[in-house]
Amino acid sequence: MTEKIFLMLIALIFFIGTKTTYAAGIEVTDSRATPDYWINRATDGNNILFTESQIERINAEMLARDDYSSDLANYPETILGKDLAARILKASDDVNLIGSDSIMANRDLNSLNYDANINVRYAVTVERVNVRILPQGLTGSKYDEIQGTALDPAEAVAVLWDSRDGRFCFIQARYYFGWVTKNSLAFTDRATWLTYVQPADFLIVTTNKKFVNVNGKIILFQMGAKIPLESSAIENNSWTVRLPVIENDELKEVSVKILNDGKVNEGFLPCTKNNFVRQSFKFLGDVYGWGGLDNSVDCSAFVQDVYRSMGFNIPRDADRQNNCMPIFSVFNNVTYAERADIARRAPTGALLLKKGHVMMKLGNDDNGTPLVIHAASSYYSGGQKIYVRKVLVTDLSYQNAYGNSSLETLIGITYPK
Repeated sequence: MTEKIFLMLIALIFFIGTKTTYAAGIEVTDSRATPDYWINRATDGNNILFTESQIERINAEMLARDDYSSDLANYPETILGKDLAARILKASDDVNLIGSDSIMANRDLNSLNYDANINVRYAVTVERVNVRILPQGLTGSKYDEIQGTALDPAEAVAVLWDSRDGRFCFIQARYYFGWVTKNSLAFTDRATWLTYVQPADFLIVTTNKKFVNVNGKIILFQMGAKIPLESSAIENNSWTVRLPVIENDELKEVSVKILNDGKVNEGFLPCTKNNFVRQSFKFLGDVYGWGGLDNSVDCSAFVQDVYRSMGFNIPRDADRQNNCMPIFSVFNNVTYAERADIARRAPTGALLLKKGHVMMKLGNDDNGTPLVIHAASSYYSGGQKIYVRKVLVTDLSYQNAYGNSSLETLIGITYPK
């Protein structure tokens, strides 16, 4: 048997080995859709994959490659008008919204002096807030084209410009820029703001959703959110954190108790194979939330949240994750069998990317089939589009509109190094 024929046979086994275990559609629902399946088979699951210093180096390298992210700790105190205009226009250009007269009229740049230095203002989010491509409210669509992402409470942002109606501010967050509602921001001085950019001590949210009562208002934090600690001491099985609220448009801090209930951790989780598995499965079954709509995650937010719970600042959006993260493999001029082999060799936690979609590798099952977990919107069967709209476990055989499998349409695999 030649090596080529052998690889083709292996690739065939790769796709038929577990097909009959599906309850319906593309979702795997047996024991492989549990964290224990993967944790129990990993003898090295608790080994540290990357140290804090290694993660800091990787973060710096990704930051240098990502034109949406920013080093807020060293953010300038002024920004040139023409640079601000370019950034505001870039957001809409990147999603092909330029060219509409109604949109152009809403750019809110008529009063901007392109040659002037614009003073940066400093604010912190007081609730989960949508970042919009344009200064407009939600459309009600599950796939709102001007929805960029969502920010957690207690997120530091640089405020660069106000919309003409005063309802929105154009901001730069750590990994995104766009428009947010002004009433979701508490303004403060730079020194206080920096304590939210880089809190000395903090909790990391380790569950998919963490709800916190702040002065009678329930606010939502998502996995990986950083909550500044007021004191690292645990009293009555609780931490005391400091959270921002608004008082006369300005930031006021309040002390809040957060129970030590296993849903938060003091500092980042260690980066291990088992933590990639545990963290990803905490989202299993959650609704697919385009750009953070429905208080949930889409494909790139899902993997971003898992990674940031361990200290990685990976970019938002699948295409930027593909362009900015360290490369494990690029699928150029490779055969079907070679694709299958590359997918099998990808480590747990690796991101498998198609055009506009990203999945996280769990491992290879007992048949050698690579399985992934991802926030999926839809797939095709017999030429028909089927919406699944949730976080689920699959293999790589599910198809697109042209009948091509996910394996055939992979464009790259990324993994820290």
